Amino acid sequence: MGDIFEDDTQESSVDTSDAKQVGFLPNILIQILKFVAMGVAAILFVFTVVIITLKILNVSSQSQTPPEISPQYQAAPPILNWYEIGEIRARTADEAQNTLLAVVYLGYDVDDTAVQTELNERKPYIRDLIRRFFSSKTADELRPQNESILKAELMAKINDVLTNGMIKEIVFDTFNVVEF
Repeated sequence: MGDIFEDDTQESSVDTSDAKQVGFLPNILIQILKFVAMGVAAILFVFTVVIITLKILNVSSQSQTPPEISPQYQAAPPILNWYEIGEIRARTADEAQNTLLAVVYLGYDVDDTAVQTELNERKPYIRDLIRRFFSSKTADELRPQNESILKAELMAKINDVLTNGMIKEIVFDTFNVVEF
């Protein structure tokens, strides 16, 4: 009987040495599954952080609206006929007078022959009106930063004189203020 007990203990020791298999899966497979699970968890974490970061950045960029573009710059400028007034020389209204040299063109609608006829008939008067306009300004008022304001004021003065139509635009081919 003693042998039977010894055999039983030997069998039980064999069973314990074969304990590498836990349940249905071996230990190495469990270790691989652990690493795969950690990798998937890391990928999900990085993916979540990226999505949250992009949402935060998109919210802040949506609050910035682009500036509105003026209708003048959205479309191509209209095609106009140009009437050359010629070179205008005028003295500024400063104490230390400067001289303005400008070549002025007046733009009007292509089909408007009445304006062209009137500009031809009133050219000396319009040249004088432009010269007096520039003579009433100081050198500071005739700076390039004020050019659009000057054009608007001058166009209003010329259009007040015209009876058969209106000019649409003024262009300065040359515009120089020179100290003498």
